[in-house]
Amino acid sequence: MTLIYVAGPLFNSHERWFIEQIAAALEKEGYKTFVPHRDAGVLTDFHEGMRQHIFRTDMESLSTCDACVALLTGPDHDSGTCAEIGYLYAKGIPVIGITDDIRWLNNFIWGVCNEGKHLVKRIEDALPLLKQSLSPKP
Repeated sequence: MTLIYVAGPLFNSHERWFIEQIAAALEKEGYKTFVPHRDAGVLTDFHEGMRQHIFRTDMESLSTCDACVALLTGPDHDSGTCAEIGYLYAKGIPVIGITDDIRWLNNFIWGVCNEGKHLVKRIEDALPLLKQSLSPKP
């Protein structure tokens, strides 16, 4: 089954809720999803064991996922999200970005999202791009 890593900021309930909405839409289409705060936990206790668990669980999913859908909102993109999508881009894994933020999008993030071709404003617009990017190339 195709695994989609759902990335984004996790600092408040609104961000986590939106990421869960992305995952629900993907799961409805038959994809398996990895949602960091749901599947690895939220870093609320900064002891080394918790940090290791979350980091290692996230890395395992990043290493095995087929694509990523990333929430890219805010005045400056979440550093963890940027690290995740940069890692995936370097591995040749497609990244679809979702943002309807009217502020400037970092040019490097734009590039990671297939030079802007994989940027959408709504969850439902990410689905056909994802399907297309996962299709075998002729």
